[in-house]
Amino acid sequence: MPYPPNKGDKIRSYNFLRYLHSMGHEVHLACLIDDPADESHTGALREMVSTLMYDVISPRTKKIIAVFKGLLSSQPVTIPYFYSKELQSSIDKFLSNYEVDSILCFSSPSAEYVYRSQHYEQKLKNVHKTMDLIDVDSHKWRQYAQSCSRFLSWLYKREGELLLEYEKKIIASFSNTILISDAEKQLFRQYVPDAAIEVVGNGVDLEFFSPLPDVIEEPATIVFTGAMDYWPNVEGVCWFVDNVLPGLRQNNAGLKLKIVGSNPTPQIEKLAALEDVKVTGFVDDIREHIATAALCIVPLQTARGVQNKVLEAMSMGKAVICSPQSLEGIRAVVGQDVIVANSAEEFIEEISGYLANKGARQQLGQNARACMEQQYSWPLHLKAMERLIHA
Repeated sequence: MPYPPNKGDKIRSYNFLRYLHSMGHEVHLACLIDDPADESHTGALREMVSTLMYDVISPRTKKIIAVFKGLLSSQPVTIPYFYSKELQSSIDKFLSNYEVDSILCFSSPSAEYVYRSQHYEQKLKNVHKTMDLIDVDSHKWRQYAQSCSRFLSWLYKREGELLLEYEKKIIASFSNTILISDAEKQLFRQYVPDAAIEVVGNGVDLEFFSPLPDVIEEPATIVFTGAMDYWPNVEGVCWFVDNVLPGLRQNNAGLKLKIVGSNPTPQIEKLAALEDVKVTGFVDDIREHIATAALCIVPLQTARGVQNKVLEAMSMGKAVICSPQSLEGIRAVVGQDVIVANSAEEFIEEISGYLANKGARQQLGQNARACMEQQYSWPLHLKAMERLIHA
């Protein structure tokens, strides 16, 4: 469900939806809710759509069923996980009574609702269809397979291979296919050289994520923000605590690492036992935590697409120090708008240097904000999306 816009996939889909509504389009939305608390937000969505169809699923139950179904078939597990017969029924009932001009699917599993619709061969056959793959999910699973147990490595490699075939099917059957960055486009073309791909990048809400006035900075605090049940975030934070934090402690008195984000895993919760680490869990508004920190760090070791956490911190005029993976797909000048650290030693050096130099980190933050203003407003990117769904 594209609300509340508090993590990557929701941020992008919400801004797509908000833009289409603002431009006067009549939008009918079908989605899944995987957190029961999100059902309370359906009122906010109804203000932007003419029709809202949804089904509430249990992630734990769906995961078990999806693995079982996937392993007994040639499907990637991802497809049955995000498929709901109840939602399909709602979609087909709606299509029995309405004509649509265009279909916009968000993420590859949503294509299944098109393929399995009772109207696929008739009413939907000639309807313009656009798929936003966002990033190359099949490659992400291949990445996961490189750093886990033998069984999970086999399962993730299988998922990557099968999902790639599904992505190829989408490209062949949809009118347009979108990825989030030129880097993702080039990556996908390593697998499918002739793939017709369009790029629609992410933006950032420049008004919401703007520098907060009259905020007292905590000069020795560094912050990481993100959903803390998302494996790349967990991996990146744990790597940082194991490999960077010990070195930082030696030369930075009063250092505090703040980990801000919902649903921290047991692995993350254990880090709160460290005297210089604070794990907040869910917060109503991450902006205060970003604004009060001296630096924002993004040490992801595995990353795909565009990291909203980088865009948001830069938009708030904060100095950001990140890994190369975390900056993929973002058009920013390294050393001027953002700092990239290629190793634990570089993270220690850069963080220590900027913690010791308030003027330097303020200048870096000002450059970061200017970069976001020039290149990352949502309307700038979404004009291309609107053009594609009507092409």
